[in-house]
Amino acid sequence: MKICAENGRIHFIGVGGISMSALAKWCVSEGYEVSGSDGKFSDTLLTLEDFGVKAYVGENPETVKNCDLVVYSAAIPEDNSELIAAKNAGVKTLGRHEFLGEMQREFKHTIAVSGTHGKTTASALIAAIFKNAGLGFTAHVGGECADIGGNLYAAGKDFFVTEACEYRRSFLTLHPDCIVILNIESDHPDCYADCAELYQTFSKFVGNLQNNGFIVINGDVEYDNLHICENQHTLKFGLNPSNDCYAYNITERAGKCEYDVTLRGEYYAHVTSALYGRHNIYNALAAILVADAYGISKETIVNTLESFVGIKRRFETVAEVNGARVIVDYAHHPSEIEATIAAAKLLNPAALRVYFQPHTYSRTAKYFTAFAKALSGADEVNLLPTYAARETADKGVTSFELFYYVNANYKPAKYFDNFITAASNINKTARPSDVILILGAGDINEIARLIN
Repeated sequence: MKICAENGRIHFIGVGGISMSALAKWCVSEGYEVSGSDGKFSDTLLTLEDFGVKAYVGENPETVKNCDLVVYSAAIPEDNSELIAAKNAGVKTLGRHEFLGEMQREFKHTIAVSGTHGKTTASALIAAIFKNAGLGFTAHVGGECADIGGNLYAAGKDFFVTEACEYRRSFLTLHPDCIVILNIESDHPDCYADCAELYQTFSKFVGNLQNNGFIVINGDVEYDNLHICENQHTLKFGLNPSNDCYAYNITERAGKCEYDVTLRGEYYAHVTSALYGRHNIYNALAAILVADAYGISKETIVNTLESFVGIKRRFETVAEVNGARVIVDYAHHPSEIEATIAAAKLLNPAALRVYFQPHTYSRTAKYFTAFAKALSGADEVNLLPTYAARETADKGVTSFELFYYVNANYKPAKYFDNFITAASNINKTARPSDVILILGAGDINEIARLIN
């Protein structure tokens, strides 16, 4: 079933987002005429123009009136003039998650990667393995991955590899053949009242598994109230020998891990990971189980894990200043910050210096003390103004309040009210062998452009 009429016109509102831009590119590859708008300029818009998407900044209601379909991201408010114009003109409108559910129907098999942390890395690893195995598939990932040529890889419809996000229960539109659950942790306090509600939603997602499908799940995590039907085939991964696939003999060299893997009770392989941090062992094990289940050779799987280049803004080295290494990471949850700081410490820096931009006021309020504790693991803590995204300050607490709390209760901290002064501080104070972490899911990565 086609998304809309043959050679139809599709418009994406919020096309500058990584996920939305990938969907727009896929529509171009399917022969649709595609346009898109976004609230601000970004490099993504330039990339889309090169790909054939007519992208622009701002709102133009006239653009959508003759479209066959309008797709909008979760960040788009109801009073967006293009969205209103589309509805008034009787144009079909779909949220990003609804479009993803429709898109999935065009593929024979769907692999949906879920979890609070690691979705993009695990999805990209699976996609890279499938690519190297020569399979006909399409992958839609939430980051720019050099191994698959960006955030979209479109080379067939036998398989569809996609991230399955729990935000606003969006993954419930998917009905996969394979569900990957990397972990479950509270991350969206604006959507879920408590963990019980979150687990209940994951249970519903598990219920969407298609007949004869299977679940790949982190067996090292306690999943309260996550009921998985006994007739569903479940494969577990982790560091515990009770799992179907587990890693052991773990050693760390310059931040990267080497380990042995056992699969189904037998020695499988020795892996020299291309990725930083122990947390990425779990992503690799999940990818092994998925790829092995679809008959991909051990040689292809291991070679891919060892050569994987990685994803932008996932422990990405972006610069060197005064002999200090500057690393950008998407970490925006206390657990992610702890994991990223732990990985950076394996580099044995003279000083580990963190610049963090909290993502949304509600998340900052919900995990206030956890953020403070996680950040205090660095030698130096610097805070930038909150990335509001879809929120206003009355929805929680500000970055300045977090700075004040860290400074009063953990260690001396600094607050910078803009990127220019933060970058200037980095340029002036960075020293040889320092590691500077720029953390956050907002636009804090722009600081890297300002570093000398």
